[in-house]
Amino acid sequence: MKEMAQCKTCAALTVEDLRSCSIFFHPNLRSLRDSAAAGCDLCMLCWIAIQKNNTADDIKAVLDGKLTSIHDNAGQPLPDERVWLTGLFTDVFRNPKGKETASAAYAARENESNGSEIWVDCGSKEDAEKSFGKHMLSGTLNVFADPGTPAASRLTERLFTEHRNINGDINFARSLMTKCQGGHPECRATDSEEVPVMPTRVIDIGLSPGSMKLVQTSQETLREPYIALSYCWGQGAKDATDLNDDNIFFLMEYIDEDNLTLTHKDCIAIARQLGIRYLWIDSLCIIQRNRADWEYESKRMAEVYGNAALTIIAGRAADSRNGFMINKVEQAMPPCPLSFGKNMGNVYLSLPRSKIEGPVSTRGWCFQEKVLSRRALIYATEQVSFSCQRSQLWEDGRLTMHDPSHLRIGSFPDAPELTNMSSNVKQRELKQSRTRMLRLWYQKILPDYTLRQLTEPSDIFAACSSISQLARKTIRSRYLAGIWEADMVRGLLWCTAYSIKGNLKTIRWPKSTRPVDRDGKKVVRAPTWSWAAIQGQIHTRAEYLRKDEFFQDLDNVLIRPLPTSTQSCPPDDTRMKSTTPDYTPRWTLLPDPKCDADILHMKTCELAFLGRPKHVRCSIPSQPELSSFPSLGWPPRRRALTENGFLAVLQPAGTEHASLKELNLPSAEIFALACFDVAEDNIGAQDCWFLPILKDRREGLLLKKDPSGMFRRLGIVTLVKEQFRPWLISGAEEEVHLI
Repeated sequence: MKEMAQCKTCAALTVEDLRSCSIFFHPNLRSLRDSAAAGCDLCMLCWIAIQKNNTADDIKAVLDGKLTSIHDNAGQPLPDERVWLTGLFTDVFRNPKGKETASAAYAARENESNGSEIWVDCGSKEDAEKSFGKHMLSGTLNVFADPGTPAASRLTERLFTEHRNINGDINFARSLMTKCQGGHPECRATDSEEVPVMPTRVIDIGLSPGSMKLVQTSQETLREPYIALSYCWGQGAKDATDLNDDNIFFLMEYIDEDNLTLTHKDCIAIARQLGIRYLWIDSLCIIQRNRADWEYESKRMAEVYGNAALTIIAGRAADSRNGFMINKVEQAMPPCPLSFGKNMGNVYLSLPRSKIEGPVSTRGWCFQEKVLSRRALIYATEQVSFSCQRSQLWEDGRLTMHDPSHLRIGSFPDAPELTNMSSNVKQRELKQSRTRMLRLWYQKILPDYTLRQLTEPSDIFAACSSISQLARKTIRSRYLAGIWEADMVRGLLWCTAYSIKGNLKTIRWPKSTRPVDRDGKKVVRAPTWSWAAIQGQIHTRAEYLRKDEFFQDLDNVLIRPLPTSTQSCPPDDTRMKSTTPDYTPRWTLLPDPKCDADILHMKTCELAFLGRPKHVRCSIPSQPELSSFPSLGWPPRRRALTENGFLAVLQPAGTEHASLKELNLPSAEIFALACFDVAEDNIGAQDCWFLPILKDRREGLLLKKDPSGMFRRLGIVTLVKEQFRPWLISGAEEEVHLI
């Protein structure tokens, strides 16, 4: 693009003019727009920033000198139309003399910040000089310095693209890895200086191109640093070399780089530039189409990614044929220079860059690969970042310090050491660590993982097996098809994000469906009561997360394990052995249902417990029927859910009329709302059962009974008429078998 000139105001601007203060820029937004149209690059950049961050209607209002729609007096004259610039620069937190190297500048970043920015603000309801931050319109510009310039010793912000600083990502990664390895003990895989155990196989990239081969680490007794790759295969994997039973010995002699995908080649190039000789890439280190090897290696992902010196996440590439190193994103406006000061050259201003990782963030297997990594170099859609257990730094300077709520391998609570503890202390420690882990599971793991896609839907448990195994060490419970037996009651009350999210206008939550394979055929991959039985994001209601004690007290619930099932594990169940016995009540009919965190496929699992299922009639509500219910409460968006086939109303079936009569309750009245997990399940679902679960609350499950007497989950129910509560808790318990 042809370089543009600058107007007189912009040509005179310097960083020092803008540092930590607001300066007058234009008398109004019309003046800024006209200066941009006349050819000033900085004015154009500011004008585009305003357009990207505000609605067209609000911009038109300010251009007309009027208050925007968010104000009570919308349309009235705007008291102050001036445009202001405010600079925030991160170099004020470091050595002002500018004697630091780039590496030292990266290392000095320990305080959370957005990086260096310039704010463009316009229009105020009051005098802008007395009401900072109350502007009608605002926009943001990023600030960066090119490596090797004087300003680069003061600012860490960079821009790595196809046409600018194309190899800057390597210096970025090298500097941050050095700092992390030397100063972050929490990012080390072991407490000692010893190199962690390596995967079964790694790729030796050699000292030069043409010497790459596959290595069996046990045969070579290797203990060396290695890089792991997390990426989307795409169609490129079909035509590239992979490891199989026929070529394993050949690849141990030589791997031809020309037969690899561009993503693989990019990873090899990064490893060579970082001086790390060994790589782990799944398609070349797991024997493809060998089920035994796949199952063995799939259970070891915590070690593969957790022990890696670095994980490279090829976030921006949807297909491994495309590669990921080069940032090819073209911004709406190229960067423009701003004088840094005397003898310091220029810094540059650009439009903000997205933090979206890209296609990799939609893939199921990539979820645990990122979580399990101790350090990651992430090639996101528009920029690169380096993440470790302590923090994440983006190339644009944004630094985030990871708090305990951030999901990473270091956030998994360690199972407490129980030796030399009294019994009471042991129980308290176990309880606290289990509570922390369960909240992490419901708040972070399930919502993110279930939003993603799997090429093979049946891999739903395999693709998060290593995370489940880590969680299991703390929860100390069987993992039954995605639900922790120690928290079975709360676990059964999962619902879809589609049904619970109140606003579909700003975010399009995908509808939940049954999983299908590549040919569009439905796949049964879990029992109906498991969240894994559907495809769609899972949500745990916020009020449930705050009630750990409530759900553990069986006096608060209306379902409970069979008395004969309350036992410790069978003696031969070696998976459950730990420093203390596990006395979690058993909810399964079989002592060992072949379900747990290290089981990769769990299509079936029969729960057996006591409950009070109520026979109900299910029907699609009319609008008047919906309107007759209280407007507050779950679920929101009732009309939209009904129109899409998810919502139904319940009334007692004829078999329940005698019980209702004894309680002086009406027998033909609608008393509850049901939300189906998937819309198609409402077809032919008139004859159903409501299983109340919580005694003093409104929630339960909608079930279907098959001819054999087994129940299957259809959805979740909320009671909307309180007078029916005595009926729900009445009657004798009966044995419920849920499949």
